[in-house]
This record gives sequence, C-alpha cells and structure tokens, in this order.
Amino acid sequence: MSVPVIAMQCNYAYLDKLFTSLKSLLYHNSGLKVYILNPDIPQEWFKNVNQQLNSIGDSVIDLKVDQSVFADSQVSFSNRLNTMTFNKLLLPKLLPGEKVLYLDSDVIINHSITALLNLDFSEPVAAVKDLNSPDSEINAGVVYFNNPVINHQQGIADQLLSASKRPGLKNADQSVLSKFFYQQAKFLPRTYNYEVGIEGYAVYHHIDRIISELARISDPVIIHFDSDDKPWNLLSTVRYRELWWYYNRMSIRDIIDHVTLGTNKPRWSKLRGPLFCLTNSQDFSHLTELVTTLSDYQFEIAARTSMGPKLVSLLKYPNVRLYQGILPQVMTDRLNCAKAYLDVNRGMKDIEVIRQFLKSGKPVLAFNNTMSMAGNDQYLVFENDQVEKMIDWIRTID
Repeated sequence: MSVPVIAMQCNYAYLDKLFTSLKSLLYHNSGLKVYILNPDIPQEWFKNVNQQLNSIGDSVIDLKVDQSVFADSQVSFSNRLNTMTFNKLLLPKLLPGEKVLYLDSDVIINHSITALLNLDFSEPVAAVKDLNSPDSEINAGVVYFNNPVINHQQGIADQLLSASKRPGLKNADQSVLSKFFYQQAKFLPRTYNYEVGIEGYAVYHHIDRIISELARISDPVIIHFDSDDKPWNLLSTVRYRELWWYYNRMSIRDIIDHVTLGTNKPRWSKLRGPLFCLTNSQDFSHLTELVTTLSDYQFEIAARTSMGPKLVSLLKYPNVRLYQGILPQVMTDRLNCAKAYLDVNRGMKDIEVIRQFLKSGKPVLAFNNTMSMAGNDQYLVFENDQVEKMIDWIRTID
C-alpha cells in the first residue's frame, strides 16, 4: 500500500504556524509522507523533526521552491497573502505521479483523515466549495490533487503558472485553481475544510447562509482559519482559538506517545471556573483583586465591540482570557461553560444575557455599586468592601 502524500507550504517566518498544523495532523494520523514547500527553512529543522518521527513511520521532506518564478504573480487584495500561496500550483510538476493532499498552514486537523486519504476519485482535484463563492470557486486551503489525471493535459503546470500572472485575480491561487478545475472537481463535505475564519465576516454582514451552513457542523475534521483574524493574534475573535493553541503547545513526544502507547491528549494544568463577564465598559469593581487572588480560576471577559487599553492590559495575567467582538456562537459556548457570571462591570449591562444565565440555575455575583437587578435567589450581591467575602464564595464553586 502506498504511503499517503501530504503537501504544505510556508517560509521560515511562518514556520511556527505550519508546525502547529503539522502536529495536529500527525497526532491523529500516522505513516505519512509530508512535503514542505519552502524557500528558506534550514535543513537542521527537518533533521531534528525526522529523527523524532522516525519511530512512528512519518517523514517530513524538504522541498525547496524558487520564489522568483512568482515575481509577477497577482497576490490580490489581502495583506495576509504573499507569493508563497502560489506554490501549490506547482504540485502537478513537482510531484507528477502522486495524489497529493494539500493543506494550508492555517488549518488544524482534529480527527483522523484516513477516509479522505483513501478517497477514490478520478477528477483532477477534490475540494470543498468556497463558502463565500460556492457557485464559482473551490476553497484552496484544502485541495486533493490527482496529479496523474491533471498531467494528462499537456503543459498544465506552465498554464497554471501563467494564469497566476494575469491581472485582476480576485483570490490569488484560489481563483487560478477554480478557473481550471471548478467544473471538473469532486466536491468534498465541508467538514474537511471548515472555514471558521469567515464566520466573523458573515455575522458582521448578516450573511445567514454562511452562518447556518457553519452551524450545521458541530465537530469538523479540518478547521480552516481563512481570514486575517488568526487564532494567534492578540485579540482574535475566531472560534477554536483555544484548540489551535492546544496543538501549538503539544510536543512531538506527545504525538509519539499517542501513536505508540495510545495515550490521550496530554494533560495541561487546568484552571477552575471559568467565571464570565460581558461588558460594555472598561470600568470594574475589584476585578484586578479578584483576578490576582483567584489565580487558580479562569476569568473570561467579553465585549461585543473592540476593547480599550485598560482591558487589554489584563492579558498580563495568565488566568484572563479576553473575547473582543465576541461572536454569538462563541458567547453561547462560553456562557454554557461558565460556572458563574460576574456582574462586576460598571455602565450599561446586557440584562437579557444575565437573565438567561440565571435561568440556567448558575449564580451571578455582583457588588452593590455594580448590581443590575434584585429579587433572584441566584443573584448574589456583596457590599462594596466585601471582596474577600465574594472570593470565599467563589472558592466554593467547583
């Protein structure tokens, strides 16, 4: 049986992002041959990784690509793209006899992709329809190249390269691949390219079609952060941010132990809570004291808008997580996870959110100078100078 072939791409500056994607892939799948298309990653990196992966049958292969061939390629409008994105167009030429599953470096793989790798298809490519342009484009973040079929067309690699240099490309390499292969593509289920990055754009512009299509999938196989709002940004709003960081901190040793010993994902120190607050201002009563004293509890502070410097400064505390411009689905998830709601912010409140939280049977805690309601047994009000009393009460929460 042939070894499944994967291709990824990045330059040295983006290597930590690719490595996170690679670790998520290898954690759930073994016995792979992974080509890294790159111009400048040192060979020592490949040697180090392969020495560790040798015991579980994976190999990571250095495939250098001269970026000068893309000197005139049209990168489109997005500042997150550069000519590296066109490297995938060379795969029919670089690996002509292989079926190659291409993965962007801003994806994470959260399950086995054995079924996808074993897919029997005769079309030139297999891919998911782009969420934003489903009637005209495939999404180029996950593309299964059937190179033997593609290369039946004489000079196809040169044609793809030439097409990348034509002015007016809307979506760079994606537009090129769609022009050549959309009408011949085998379309995959969206779980293999879950474009969570576009969710914020869809919510902001009220594109219900995209929102509902994303909502239909609860546990995607391949998660694609396909927007400028990447999970490694300081204040990203994208869903699955925590999952990206989970794989980011995973070691190769964790992967080997999982493959060889069947161990579960590594255990990380887990904070208690979380304690949640939705705010419309930067003014709080005793929040810093609560955060520092309850250092073993996770505090989650959310806003529907951008956050100011006073809130951003809270990131110096490792038990604080900020949700700037929180999306509805993220809000629902965090409220469901919260053990208590802290109504300790001043200014306007979202009373409906607090009422819904109280209906869940979980407590809301406030000070006299921040309270927004009364008359509910689960809504607990402390005097303004009773910080220690609130802290003691919080410590009774599991």
